[in-house]
Amino acid sequence: MFERWLKKKFKIEKSKWSFYKGVNPFQRWTEMAMIIAFLISIWFVDNLIPWLIGYFLISSSFRAFMEWKYKREEKEYILTLYSMFIYLLVLVIGFNLI
Repeated sequence: MFERWLKKKFKIEKSKWSFYKGVNPFQRWTEMAMIIAFLISIWFVDNLIPWLIGYFLISSSFRAFMEWKYKREEKEYILTLYSMFIYLLVLVIGFNLI
């Protein structure tokens, strides 16, 4: 509901794609490399929860920065930052309940 309010307030149009498409090839390759590095590093990490939270923070921050830098007029970075906050909140609360 808050996301719809953000879209209306900042006049952010609905994405044309059903899945996320990066702003340029550099972003796409960097995000793929981060995913591969994360999946490989899972085998070497004892405590996965902080690693998972760190990955989401770095990945979402990079995505928001690239959207801000190259597609500032579309204001999609606002939604990315909002979703990063929600994911972080859910992960922290969810893992603290376990």
